Order: sequence, then C-alpha cells, then structure tokens
Amino acid sequence: MEIKEFRYSANFCEENIWHLCQNPALERFSKKVMIVSNSSKYCPFRFQKSINGYEIVWWNYHVILFASHECQSFIYDFDSTLPVPLSGMEYIEKTFQRHENWEEIHLPRFKAIEAKDYLDSFESDRSHMKDSDGNWLSTPPKWPAIGKSGGLSLPSLLDFTDSSKERIYHLDEMVAMVAAFG
Repeated sequence: MEIKEFRYSANFCEENIWHLCQNPALERFSKKVMIVSNSSKYCPFRFQKSINGYEIVWWNYHVILFASHECQSFIYDFDSTLPVPLSGMEYIEKTFQRHENWEEIHLPRFKAIEAKDYLDSFESDRSHMKDSDGNWLSTPPKWPAIGKSGGLSLPSLLDFTDSSKERIYHLDEMVAMVAAFG
C-alpha cells in the first residue's frame, strides 16, 4: 500500500486515521486507533518525518492505527519514514527504542480505541491547530472537519492523567498487546 492511496493531511494524524479506519482494504482486520502521548505531552518517536532531519521527533501526541488479522499485526503511521504498514512489533521496537537518557515521564503511553467507536464518536474542531489569533499553524485538510458529536473529542483523548476516561497502557503493555497478535 502506498500512502498516496489514502487521505492524508500533514499534522492532522487524528483525521488521517479516522479516514483510514473506513478503508475497504482493511475491512477484514480488527482495528484499534492508538493515541500516543503521555502526561507531559512530550513523547519521543524515532523514524518520523522531520523538517529538521532530527533522529528523534518529540510529539505532544500522535495517532496511529493498529490492525490485526490471522495472527498478523500491522501499524499504520503516515508520518513515519518506515514502511507503511509495518509489522506491529517491528514498528514498536524501532519507533520506541528506548534511549538511556529518557525520563520515565517522557516514555510513550497508549490509549486503544476500537475503530468502530472512533468512527462513530470522534469529533475534531481543529482548534488545536490555530494560534491565539485564530491563524492556522498548519494548512487544514481539504475535507470537512469531522464532527460526529459522540463525545470523543481530541482534548479528552489527550488526557493522559489519572482522570482519563480511557485506559492508559504503558509501553511494555503495548508490546504485549502487539506480540499477542504475532
């Protein structure tokens, strides 16, 4: 699969993945939308597209798709420089390879949302991509904003504190989840 086959808009990963969840090529797959962040909103990712060419990109959050079928799992990350899709374990091992200087607070945490729930409930008003004067920080997608009004807003998904409504997984738990699917 080529990224150009999918709807993609730079810096709108949550909407890119929302559209990907509907792709007929993934119809037979079990799909989970993975919200990746942490309570510090400063999470390291390797092998990410970077205008600076840095080895590690520190995202405040990122959204990827975990898809599994018949003892195989794949991660779809349109902002990765690794192949898309990539086996789930290879993606996790390469992207989150721990650096000895990373503090515990910066390690990635994950929320796993069933794709159907994400499709039915996600809403994005894109306000997080505007500055205090209302100017776009990044060119918005050409498609209309996603507004399902089902209560699954981006700010609630990005709550990685104890008050989060969704379960938060640590990196070792994510590795175990991916490993369970081969």
